[in-house]
Amino acid sequence: MRIWNFQVSSDPVEVSRRLESAFGGTKRFVFRVNSEKKKPVKFKIRKRMLLGFEINTQNNLIVTGKLFKVDSEDKTDVKIAFMLHPLSKVLLFGHLILGLGLLAGMVLEYSSNAYMWIIGGILLATGLLIGLHLKKEVEKQVQEYKILISGILEYSPAEA
Repeated sequence: MRIWNFQVSSDPVEVSRRLESAFGGTKRFVFRVNSEKKKPVKFKIRKRMLLGFEINTQNNLIVTGKLFKVDSEDKTDVKIAFMLHPLSKVLLFGHLILGLGLLAGMVLEYSSNAYMWIIGGILLATGLLIGLHLKKEVEKQVQEYKILISGILEYSPAEA
């Protein structure tokens, strides 16, 4: 999970209204806001999956955030967390655990078939490649979301 903190010169209601107008009406994003009195405004942004296989390519991040009112001024502290989508974690750890399980079964001699070694190695290699791919994609998507959100809130991320 990556956390991004910054401050904008608007009140939390205005910031949440900007975010909702930018993300709320589009069919490509899911945007939810929880605003209760005396508590920070919470929001969640994620890309909507149009097809099932997009979990690997486009829907790796869930963006959650909180908007805090600064007491002395008309400013808002924004705290945004970028988390990996749970289905991406299942895909990654499923391949790794299944591959390691097959290889452990071979070491413990539950089966001495050479094809089991090959299948276990392929599953383990697939899990490692998925992990490396997810790491690269998550970094790229975090930067895209930072640029998108800073453009909406009129904040320069170079100041952070």
